[in-house]
Amino acid sequence: MTDHWVDPNQPSPISPRAPVILAVSAVALALVVVATLVAVLAFASDRNSPQPTAGDVTLIKRNAPVDAPFTRSILVVPVAISDQAEQKSTALLQQLPVRADRGVRPVSGRQSDLYGTTGETSPCDVVTLANYLDADAAAAQAWGLALGLGPQQIPYYLNTLTAVVLMGDTWVTTHELADGAAHSAQAVLQAGTGVLVDPLGVPRVHCVSGAPLTPPANKNLTDYRVNGDKWDAFAPQTVLAVNYAAAGGPASDGDFTLIDVTSGQEVTRKTGGTINLGTATVALPDPAVMNIPPSPTMPG
Repeated sequence: MTDHWVDPNQPSPISPRAPVILAVSAVALALVVVATLVAVLAFASDRNSPQPTAGDVTLIKRNAPVDAPFTRSILVVPVAISDQAEQKSTALLQQLPVRADRGVRPVSGRQSDLYGTTGETSPCDVVTLANYLDADAAAAQAWGLALGLGPQQIPYYLNTLTAVVLMGDTWVTTHELADGAAHSAQAVLQAGTGVLVDPLGVPRVHCVSGAPLTPPANKNLTDYRVNGDKWDAFAPQTVLAVNYAAAGGPASDGDFTLIDVTSGQEVTRKTGGTINLGTATVALPDPAVMNIPPSPTMPG
């Protein structure tokens, strides 16, 4: 075998593949750096972005059944809002400012045109709800406890409520019946939902489910994780929260000024008085005293 002598003063031969290898290595390194940078930025963005901290808020579409109703539906007919009525309502809602600490638009329940009605026919059957609860003592007990009422007070309380239609998406605390008890949860009811409101205009009953309603939690809606299918017009900043009391708003007695959901015209409806209870009376809590931020019995 012949030995090959290499002159140490001569430059070493360079492989023709070296430039290619170096180029590929540079590209790979660049990709690693970019990927790392993207991951760091994404992590920082996630940490800086507001995260839901208050639990869940459920979206409930108008006329839609719920999983655990208190009673059968007392909605008289499915509600649809005409273009004329929607335009009139939108003009009012756009005048209501968003409150930064709540993320929604607070409004007095006695505000004219806040609610709608369905012509000469009431959207909800209050008498039927009273009969349902009268026939089911366990449900009546749980229903009353959610509102701070005893069973004997329920029909008289229902007689103070007025059936209306929500003209804007509205944040409430709703209740479902499970294991014989009322469990609270945060919810947004879609515009077009039939509800019963108290003399201060605060929603008290969801007509489709018979569920008692109380004011929403005194928190920011954007802190909640939204559950349920969003309707096309849903946006947190357009949601309403009806004030707990009528302080600074219209008087709590007299008629409600409502929008006919078909014609868009203003109509008046008297407050409550739909159940014939004869001359007997019972003491009821002051609506303003009842309108306090809830203490939920379950997360949400």
